[in-house]
Amino acid sequence: MAVQTEFDVKFSCGHRETRDLSDRPAGKRKGFASWLAKGECLECWKKSKQKEELGSRREAAAADAKKMGLPELDGSEQQLLWAPLFRDSLIKHAHEDLCRGEDPVMSEDEFEDRIMKHARAITRAGWWMDQADAESQDLEELVSTALDDEDAVNGCENPL
Repeated sequence: MAVQTEFDVKFSCGHRETRDLSDRPAGKRKGFASWLAKGECLECWKKSKQKEELGSRREAAAADAKKMGLPELDGSEQQLLWAPLFRDSLIKHAHEDLCRGEDPVMSEDEFEDRIMKHARAITRAGWWMDQADAESQDLEELVSTALDDEDAVNGCENPL
């Protein structure tokens, strides 16, 4: 009789999976299957890692915002989970593209004056989410006109 190669593993997360362990030495298969059962399935493990990484990114974005003097954002709970990440990414990429590299088009002082001064006035989380895929070279115009746009957005909402 051949040694079992497939094992039904019930993971600690409650999911089940049949695992082919024929690539392991025969004497180690059952022990490995037991070890697998002590952990999460691959999908749950991936989700857990993504949450950890997302938490780290949020912490870094909050630290960057504080360093750059950016204000807290206003918006729904869901917007406040994502908008700081979008804002952080947009500003950092723009700074890299415009102030560094082979052909910088702005100095640090110009970036501060032409972009950051305006960016600090934009507190609506939705605005940053709407601009998430904006090009670095467009950021100056976007931030300098953002508050003009706010009047139109806020002025057309249904008061009822």
